[in-house]
Amino acid sequence: MRLADILACPTCHGALDGVVCTGCGRSYASRDGVLDLTPVPPPDAEVLERWDLWEALQANGESAYEIDPPNNLSLGEREDVRAFARFAQLEGRVLDVGCGPQALPSYATQQAGDFVGIDPLMGEQPRRFAFVKGIAEYLPFADAAFDRVLFATSIDHVLSPRLAVGEAARVTKPGGAVVVWVSEPAGPRSPRERAVSAVRMLTRGELRALARAVRSALPERTRPDDGTMRVRTAGATMTFKVPDGAIDAFHFMHPDAALVEQWMVAAGLEVEAIERPLPGHCFIRARR
Repeated sequence: MRLADILACPTCHGALDGVVCTGCGRSYASRDGVLDLTPVPPPDAEVLERWDLWEALQANGESAYEIDPPNNLSLGEREDVRAFARFAQLEGRVLDVGCGPQALPSYATQQAGDFVGIDPLMGEQPRRFAFVKGIAEYLPFADAAFDRVLFATSIDHVLSPRLAVGEAARVTKPGGAVVVWVSEPAGPRSPRERAVSAVRMLTRGELRALARAVRSALPERTRPDDGTMRVRTAGATMTFKVPDGAIDAFHFMHPDAALVEQWMVAAGLEVEAIERPLPGHCFIRARR
């Protein structure tokens, strides 16, 4: 796959001549061989007015990734990652929106040849897949370029999920799918249900998944009255400033599955499957 064959201007979707759009004339950048196709300033008011907020959230996230990567990125052998890979039915050409800074997400290990990632963070270079720096609201790809478009715990990081899902639908082939992994409260469960779930994880040797499930039930992240957020990591407690307008130090909002479904339907997608394989994890797949 040649990345250049599917690239397009992220704002008007015109052809690119290097880093210049032949349609609208916008210029982009390239650093160390990596294209930066982030439209600055962004053309939509709802994104532009929140740009400073977005930059503050990105800075917090980048620090968290460096401090505690196993709990913030899809790394290693984890049951939640394996479950997402199965649910996503990865095939053909795949776009990972908000792929993170790691060399290759664990759910993509069988798909690296036709795997494309986009993220606002430059991250580890070189990647083990084709990579473009950019943002979800303005995907720099041609219409119907991908068989799968993924938002793997990234939809809650974008400033306009409505625009992002619409862009995902645009770059998905007819018959292809947009797949979203969203975190949501696990909800009340009986002691017996919790015990059965824990025994199953232990039986399958899913100790990390069990630990993550236990952590999700604990007040791991707290937001004091001073506008900061304290995050417990494996080695220490870190404090991050919560920007005005954000729900916490890393996210603009926390959409639930119902809201994600609304965005998908509004983008012309048909929701075909929803699964909650582990506490706090919801997968949604929608066809174009």
